[in-house]
Amino acid sequence: LKLPEFIFKFALVSATWASRSQRTMVFNLPDAYGWVVLSHSLSWVSNMYLTIKVAMARKKYNVKYPALYAPESHPNAEEFNCVQRAHQNTLESWAPVQLLMAFNGILHPKFAAACGAIWAAGRIIYGHGYSKYGPDGRMAGGLISHIGDLPLMIGGFVTAYKMIKMSSDK
Repeated sequence: LKLPEFIFKFALVSATWASRSQRTMVFNLPDAYGWVVLSHSLSWVSNMYLTIKVAMARKKYNVKYPALYAPESHPNAEEFNCVQRAHQNTLESWAPVQLLMAFNGILHPKFAAACGAIWAAGRIIYGHGYSKYGPDGRMAGGLISHIGDLPLMIGGFVTAYKMIKMSSDK
């Protein structure tokens, strides 16, 4: 067998085996899914904003790589660490929010996009407040972010239920 022929036969056997062992859920992305993609893109803007703030704070407060945070003995430890923590906190929730937005967007694109955009805006407000006013300055942005991420979390269960129901109704 030549390599392309082998790959084709392997794919055919795999597809046949998969169709016997499991059913496949087929779906099309809704027309409004572009809003979800836009919202994903807005999250990259938020991340870049926070990344730039950390880079500027590293220069301003003279915190060298590879240190993630300034040590307690650093004269500007709290100022730098607040900027860095705002970015780290965003990164900690970024992937789950993006996945929930993508999954919810399959059935509810405008809902998912709106929640994602609220989350992205909240992260900018969170980062600005945390870096300018310290830990107390993060509250408004944190609340706004949760207005976006908590509905996505609940929506994830709703979307999962609907998809499971659709697949079992076949």
